[in-house]
Amino acid sequence: MDLDNGEIIANEVINSLEISHFIRNIYIENTNSPWNEKSFIKRKKDYLDVKITIWEDDRFLYGRIYRLFLYIFDVLNPHFQYKPQIAPDENKEPKMKERHNQIWSIYVDSRMERRGIETFYDKLLRRNILIDAEKEITWEETNEIFQKLWEKDSYTYQEITDYTYNLNKLIEKHTHDTAYMFETEINRYLLEPFVQKHIDKIPSATFRNSINELLNFTAYNCKDIYIESSYFGISFFYQKKVVFEMIPTKENNLFLTLFNPVSNAYETRVVTEDSNITEVQGHIKEMYNKVSINPHF
Repeated sequence: MDLDNGEIIANEVINSLEISHFIRNIYIENTNSPWNEKSFIKRKKDYLDVKITIWEDDRFLYGRIYRLFLYIFDVLNPHFQYKPQIAPDENKEPKMKERHNQIWSIYVDSRMERRGIETFYDKLLRRNILIDAEKEITWEETNEIFQKLWEKDSYTYQEITDYTYNLNKLIEKHTHDTAYMFETEINRYLLEPFVQKHIDKIPSATFRNSINELLNFTAYNCKDIYIESSYFGISFFYQKKVVFEMIPTKENNLFLTLFNPVSNAYETRVVTEDSNITEVQGHIKEMYNKVSINPHF
């Protein structure tokens, strides 16, 4: 992006927004990604100095510069009641701070659409960013929240902060139980990918103990096995290859997958509360022995 052209557009924008008399200097820097675009203000006695960071590409340049100055317009607008001290602290509450930024950005980009100004952050992209950020809320509920945030005509800074801490006030009561909706279940384990989290899914305390026995047996008897948790289950690596996999379920089942180097294939069996755990341990040890003596499995 040509910096001189950027400066010309920036001056057009601040005149259009009628905030030019508040701003003394505008500084522009290039960045290599649209995700890094930002605006900064430095308050002087009677004016502001503004620095904007702009993607080097010229696509939607006017709109991208315009949206950055909308944040500054909000700061200067007395009806917006900008009070940065009431916002979440980035160091103490990083997730809440990110949500606060998201809601303010929705307010900015919804106005861009209503004014017919094209920009990189259209409605679909802004919705998807919110869905991706709110991993503990179902997609249906996040979409409902987004629609209400997008359709709101005006905000104060206090309202943005209130929504940050109380997103649920935007959700209608649904008849279905969202605790185990697919996306929240997956995201919960993406956020907390620990082995114990998977074992805790098993309702039966007796069966949980049996699975712990299998884990302890495998860790103790299978040398150089590395155990790692993912969002779907527990993986066992040998020489950087997955050789075993355990996937506990809420139905008191354990899907146990073992690599058989003789057939060069993975074999899966279902282990239940009634299974002979000693026999299962023996099968694990047998497959491990076959893998460990085959350096080219």
